[in-house]
Amino acid sequence: MPIYETKDYEEVIARIKKKVVERNIELGECLSEEVIIAFEENCKIQLPQAYRLFLTCIGNGCSSMVDGFRLKCLQDIEMQDLSCPFMIEEAWVWENDDRPSSVISQEVKDNVYKGEIELINIGDGMSYNLIVTGKCRGEVWHFTDVGVQPCCERQDFLGWFELWLDYQDETDYFKDYVYE
Repeated sequence: MPIYETKDYEEVIARIKKKVVERNIELGECLSEEVIIAFEENCKIQLPQAYRLFLTCIGNGCSSMVDGFRLKCLQDIEMQDLSCPFMIEEAWVWENDDRPSSVISQEVKDNVYKGEIELINIGDGMSYNLIVTGKCRGEVWHFTDVGVQPCCERQDFLGWFELWLDYQDETDYFKDYVYE
């Protein structure tokens, strides 16, 4: 499932709603536009359309996802200025980067932890994050303490969530990335 086209959203949302009911997935109540706009104003961004549609039409957070971890509700996301762009465009494992650690640390600080919000904290320094600014805006990426990468077959929020609905704990978010 690639990043969906705007014209496909109505069909995708209907499909996701049906799968949520069939699988007895517990979601938080949908949010109003006013709540979302307040979040956006406080964070100085506009949320990607696929995520906004999830929040207004499907639900706000999920209590049981990825090996028992939960998808954060919008209210659980720290309100902060997110307007600085996320600058990474391709997978980067800084642990395997041969440059001096001081250069890598500065690049991580300047380019990675900006313009993104954590959706799920998996633990052990791993999370799934939604990119909210920059060239990869709207995509869900996997963050670790040693690198970052887009989810397999670059996913917007709805594609990423639907992939999980279809395969749950069997989802291979890393099929397109093999590191040695």
